[in-house]
Amino acid sequence: MTVFDVRCDRCGKELTSPNDAVRFLYHPGDLVLKDDSGLLCRSCWRGALGWLGVEQQVNVCARCGIPVEHARSVHVQRSGEPESWQLCPEHAVEFLNQLRTVEPKLSVETLSLAGDWG
Repeated sequence: MTVFDVRCDRCGKELTSPNDAVRFLYHPGDLVLKDDSGLLCRSCWRGALGWLGVEQQVNVCARCGIPVEHARSVHVQRSGEPESWQLCPEHAVEFLNQLRTVEPKLSVETLSLAGDWG
């Protein structure tokens, strides 16, 4: 997938150089289905890190700490880094709906995860 525009996906700030932006990706539990076009300005990335938490744990929602399955969670990671944060459906919807590029906005009922397709 390509970058939607050269603006922060959260605040809309124009990103004039590669140093202004942090590229990230997310997927619904299957890396083949990733959206790797995410861009956040440095300020919004710091905000996202504060919201997600510094520590990345496997099979635990980064936001609320409840156990989650790989295929029944949304994974968010900085491009080029091996680890990701996992989010339960409720927090995945909250995170994704903050992005300008997510249209239409999601609800927990409309969120489709890899584990739902089996």
